[in-house]
Amino acid sequence: MDHKLKMTVAIVGSGASGVTCFIQLVLKYIITKPSKILSIILFEKKGEFGTGLAYGTGQEGHLLNTKAGLMGLFPQERLHFVQWMHDHKDRIEQEFPQVSPHPDAYPPRMLYGKYVQAMLDEYWQLARQKGIEVSKQQVEIVDAEVQKDKRVILRSASDHSYLVDYVILATGTPEAATFENLKSSERYIDSPWPSKRIIRTIKDKHAKISIVGSSLTAIDALITLVANGHKGPITFFSLRGLLPRVQSASEKPFQRKVLTLSTIKTLIRENRRSLRVKDLIRLFRSEVEGYLERKLNWATEERVNKNHLQLLEEDIRQAMNGDSLFQNILYSLREETYAIWKLLPVDQKILFVKWIKPYFDINRHAVPMENGIKIMNLLKSKQLEVIGNSEDIKWKGNKFVLKTEDGHTYKADFVINASGPASVIHKMEDQKLLQALLSKKYIQEYGAGGLIVDLNTLRVKDVSSEERTPFYALGHPITGLQLDVNSLWFNVEQADLLTDDLIRQFQ
Repeated sequence: MDHKLKMTVAIVGSGASGVTCFIQLVLKYIITKPSKILSIILFEKKGEFGTGLAYGTGQEGHLLNTKAGLMGLFPQERLHFVQWMHDHKDRIEQEFPQVSPHPDAYPPRMLYGKYVQAMLDEYWQLARQKGIEVSKQQVEIVDAEVQKDKRVILRSASDHSYLVDYVILATGTPEAATFENLKSSERYIDSPWPSKRIIRTIKDKHAKISIVGSSLTAIDALITLVANGHKGPITFFSLRGLLPRVQSASEKPFQRKVLTLSTIKTLIRENRRSLRVKDLIRLFRSEVEGYLERKLNWATEERVNKNHLQLLEEDIRQAMNGDSLFQNILYSLREETYAIWKLLPVDQKILFVKWIKPYFDINRHAVPMENGIKIMNLLKSKQLEVIGNSEDIKWKGNKFVLKTEDGHTYKADFVINASGPASVIHKMEDQKLLQALLSKKYIQEYGAGGLIVDLNTLRVKDVSSEERTPFYALGHPITGLQLDVNSLWFNVEQADLLTDDLIRQFQ
């Protein structure tokens, strides 16, 4: 068939973000009825299609860290997952009797993975019924070559080639780029995902385990260990030693009066300069103090080098009462965060990531109450210890030696790296396609992380010319331009822009 009569779209990465692109493409193609035939190829290098690493976990204790009411796979239909749970209530009660199909619930990720797969299956069948050509390729795409006619040849690790018109880079979350010196050790696990790696590698249930990091990813690794009967001591070994705070049973509405988009725009206009991180800090503090009707000694709000058990017990108390003020303010900002982020110049974004984001994350990305209580009990029993001010880890003899800035040392039998994904493209070494695209200058790095795209379409920008490229990107590959790339609800809405632009290419 003449390729002018057919357009082929490759979706590289078939986790939840890739699936929402697939669904939206199918639906929009059916509705608009373009004259060209649509062909979609889904590529997935790991495991099953639809689940990705996080939602493909076999651990029931791995819960969603975002409430169910935000997890719908369709734009502006955030409750769709909850509705799906209601529609399949009998089956869910049998497989997951503890799950409540409620917008404020935090169901197991493996249940959410079943939802994503169900939606993929439904729209896969719909696509075939409507004459859309669809195929799945369980291969790793490692290279690409743009032809003179702007079509792309994708190449797999097994040296198969695929000729396509457009490529969606939904490559998911990369591995951490830290502690490269430890990779040669069989006792070093460079990522908590997939969780079966931890179970398969650590057979000794009394071994000393150090988990690098103390965020949600570190807690996932902790849950994997404990759920599978680990009895030995576990340490979180992290830069600041900050634990995420605890989710309230339901979000408490907060009406902001100071930290608003309107106030920020006014500040920019009146000062005739760009937004700065210190402006956001000042506005946040004013918002808090205005609500409390008193000044705060902000030094006392610092959480570094404080008793983690006491902090967590207070966080749980606040979550139970719904009066976690910092969380309530930041959750109320959910719909405006991206608009504010775009107002920061690149140097201020870099500053935000370095100094503010850790504190933003522990409030905005908190743990479900169930996991908060588990962590509290592990701290009480002293099986878990949180160590901040980390500096270095080395393999010496038959042990890992961990050192803090004050010179203290700790030993571990195994190390699990949960320090967070690489944010700079050239450090995302496990994502070989991105490395190939970067080396050929098909993509360019953004100063605050990720690559450069047109934010109105998510189409990769060719900064050196005005030509439109055949690449689109979604999720972590554009982490610097979009702060909320770890939030699926945000990626779903961005996929709406992306697929709108793709469908226009069919006209």
